[in-house]
Amino acid sequence: MTKRWEDNFEALLAWLDSDRERAGAKYEDIRHSLIQIFSWRGAFDAEDLADETITRVTRRVPELAPIYKGDPALYFYGVAKKMMLELNRKEPNVELPESDKLKDVGVEKSNDFEAEYDCLDTCLETLPPAERELIMFYHQQDQPKIDARKKLATRLGVHPNNLRVKAHRIRAGLQKCIKECVRQKSAAETN
Repeated sequence: MTKRWEDNFEALLAWLDSDRERAGAKYEDIRHSLIQIFSWRGAFDAEDLADETITRVTRRVPELAPIYKGDPALYFYGVAKKMMLELNRKEPNVELPESDKLKDVGVEKSNDFEAEYDCLDTCLETLPPAERELIMFYHQQDQPKIDARKKLATRLGVHPNNLRVKAHRIRAGLQKCIKECVRQKSAAETN
């Protein structure tokens, strides 16, 4: 590690907050948020991409900090967005195998997907009917995703970004429910 990078990192922390403890906490929050952003966008190496984003911002801090107005976290998110655009130009999107998708949402891979599918059905039944319909339609693959989701947003009278956020929140709740259900089934089978 070069002295210049260490100096830039110290400047980064000072830019985040004058109190070193609060700066460290903000740094960790930003890193965590970046990892989530890259994960949501389907990046396999979300942690590495988050670290690269931080490195890029850290290099620019000496010239950036004196002139930047607003929350520094927003600058990080802007750099992350540009990095995703770079990645999309370099690499075509690769669809994850179904077993890897389950692992990404916190459900361990197993040779028997019956438990996961049973839990998915159970968790879907716990959703209010409107949310269940929304998430089911949101993930239908019978037409191009973008067109289908635009139609759904129009039908619901919401902006497509708001629809995406709502679907993400429903999906996050389903993921927690599935993970807990699978854990309970595994515990019951081992007893």
